Amino acid sequence: MPRTPAHADWPQPFPPEEYATRRAKVAKAMAAQGLDAMVVTNPADICYLTGYDMIWYHLRCLTGCLLTAEDARLVFFDTPMHRTMVELTPGLDGVVWLNATVPHGNAGIIAKAAREALAAGARIGVQPWGYAPHGRTIETLRAALEGVGLATADASGLIELIRLIKSPAEVACIRDAARIADIAMTRAREALRPGLLETELQGIIMAAMMAEGGGDPAIRCMIGAGPRAGTHHSPAQARPIGQDELVFIDFCASLHRYHVNLNRTFAVGNVDLRWHDLMDKAAATIDRITEGFGPGMRFSDVKRIADDWTDAQGLRDKVWVVSGYALGIALPPDWVGEIWVGPRYGSPDCVLEPGMVFNFEGQFDDTEGWAGGTGAAYIETLLVTESGIEVLSILPRGLVAV
Repeated sequence: MPRTPAHADWPQPFPPEEYATRRAKVAKAMAAQGLDAMVVTNPADICYLTGYDMIWYHLRCLTGCLLTAEDARLVFFDTPMHRTMVELTPGLDGVVWLNATVPHGNAGIIAKAAREALAAGARIGVQPWGYAPHGRTIETLRAALEGVGLATADASGLIELIRLIKSPAEVACIRDAARIADIAMTRAREALRPGLLETELQGIIMAAMMAEGGGDPAIRCMIGAGPRAGTHHSPAQARPIGQDELVFIDFCASLHRYHVNLNRTFAVGNVDLRWHDLMDKAAATIDRITEGFGPGMRFSDVKRIADDWTDAQGLRDKVWVVSGYALGIALPPDWVGEIWVGPRYGSPDCVLEPGMVFNFEGQFDDTEGWAGGTGAAYIETLLVTESGIEVLSILPRGLVAV
């Protein structure tokens, strides 16, 4: 059996009781969907249920856990090479060691353990939708489970919906991540100058976050200056920032895998005044959202308020995106999951409830040659509370001249 977490000599993210509550919620949701158990393989869901945090989920990896609906019993599966990490994971009811990296043998080990815990014909959930493991690996697992007499069902999004509403302990963690994000963005602003490489700027941001106790974010930093200011989803390059250029900075601060997204755009010197006007108008979108909050408000209402304001300000022809995503615990490379503020791809249009956290962003491009760059943006992370929607950053949202 694993040792108790008392052997861990660094601060643990949450007490064992927090994880027990999470498992109980998931077990209840499984039972409501007619599931007797679930094999959890999504890395973010594994971390949510146990606190386990590993750096390498390769495509054939079947690290995961079996959670039963009747008694919320959790049995962990991993290879002996991770023995120390497993032994320091709190609250496990048992561990079954895998013995190979290829999926077939390990799928058989998991299926055998599941069958020992469940009656023949029991219905067991699997998670085929995700970055890891590979779809073929999940199909191998599904075949193994069915081969021992269990019925499988797709339960990919079950835990993600539960994760949508954060506990008080999670909210406290997210608030601390927001503090880290503001510190890192302030350090970036202080460092901005002509000649500074975009990659140097990223190093300053990452060093600031790590110095405050943060961890690796689940998405790489996006930094672009001048002609690269509108290159969305582009990493920092070894390009020096120029005089009279826009600098677009977008990153997530991550604490115990909980992410707070922050984006600000700066002007190093003088840029076209239309950039300032655009960003002043766009930044007020967040004020309209917080003012418009009311009982029964859904994600689609947030999107509608933002779209109405954007159109009223005459910004539509510059929009790259005005929208957002639910945030929470995440491991690379997926930092947002499948719940969108502007529902799409069949995602649920959730009613906003206290404990929900989501980002909202306005990103704008120019193709007319405005001096300074090709794009500007803001992103805020918002927390739903009993009294309204709280903006977690205290930094100015408009275009800031340096």
